[in-house]
Amino acid sequence: MIWFLIAVIGFAVVYFFTPRKQIWIPFALLLIAFTVIAYHAVPAVSDDLFRYHNIIESLRWGGYDRLREMIENNEYDYGALPVCGYYFYFISLLPNNNYLSAITMFIVYACMFHLLLKVANRYDVGKLYLFVAAFFAISTYWYYDTCSGIRNGLAFAVAVVCIYYHFVEHKHILLCFIGYVLVCGLHSSGIVLVALAFIAWISWKNASKFINAMLIVGLAVSGAVLSVLSEMTDNHFIQTLAGKTERAADGNFSLATNVMVNYVTFFIAVMIILYSFYYIKRYVSEKGDKTFFRFVEVLAFFMVGCLYSGLIFVRLTRWVIPVVAGITFMVGMQIQADKINSGEIRADIRSGTPKGALFRMQSKGIFSLMIFVYSVVHLWYDCTGSSLIWLHCR
Repeated sequence: MIWFLIAVIGFAVVYFFTPRKQIWIPFALLLIAFTVIAYHAVPAVSDDLFRYHNIIESLRWGGYDRLREMIENNEYDYGALPVCGYYFYFISLLPNNNYLSAITMFIVYACMFHLLLKVANRYDVGKLYLFVAAFFAISTYWYYDTCSGIRNGLAFAVAVVCIYYHFVEHKHILLCFIGYVLVCGLHSSGIVLVALAFIAWISWKNASKFINAMLIVGLAVSGAVLSVLSEMTDNHFIQTLAGKTERAADGNFSLATNVMVNYVTFFIAVMIILYSFYYIKRYVSEKGDKTFFRFVEVLAFFMVGCLYSGLIFVRLTRWVIPVVAGITFMVGMQIQADKINSGEIRADIRSGTPKGALFRMQSKGIFSLMIFVYSVVHLWYDCTGSSLIWLHCR
């Protein structure tokens, strides 16, 4: 835990001494630090990572034949999720098991930092707003849950990058679709983001109230559909997905601290969306950008319907919300700053500035401070009461 905290503090110090044009440097250093910390992580017997190390040892001993046996017998759900099996098999070819968490965390944070920097450069976001967005993403992302759990966080990270490149950059489209397939074969929850991205793609121009309302009940509807499909086929993927969706749909609203903090994070994310979308909906004109932010909106409505399900709601809050909310914050704040600097938005009520813009202009400092303070509080909670207290390094 202490090494994680030192890495984050070091990032903040280096960040403010780095010119905007070389701002990738502190992110690269933090990525290296997080990867090294993950490499030296020592799992407890109860951690998923401990179980994964045993699976890798089995693959290292049995080789490719053992992998085929696991897939054919659907051991560890590898019949339904073969990509996960191949990923673990690849790790088994490396000298030791520590590469599993190290490589996973490198990919996850490389995706996160790459997206933040890509969007920041696209919208010419200033250093302050980029820092607040990055600090929010870093502090609200549950580091050790991905370091130990591996699959879910990795699947979500890859999915979000593919969605961004597919919608916004319009580059590597074939690789994006390959990525969609891979995340579905890595963890069953990967299909959630792929489905939400599809809904965003077909509704980016007309975000109807009916579609938004259907998203709120989406988990229950998808559970019913998968239940019917599971009775019609014995496909391993459908059976696995149906079982996990049923467990998610049967979840109860929890008041446990480690769940409640996710409700608060989601509430903060909703505030960011409401604040920033005022500008994003008015001033973002590119189809791809509008589609990506529609995806953020679709995700938010879907998560409202998942509030009663600790399983899926918590996972989306811990591993998707940090980066998409961070991106939404810095884009909205930068558009606001640009409009203020150009004189389009003025503090004088007689200038004709809409009340919504006037209110946001007057509260922008307090709003940014609130996001930063919450990020600090969440980081403190991670270090003292949750995720990072289980991180032990050799």
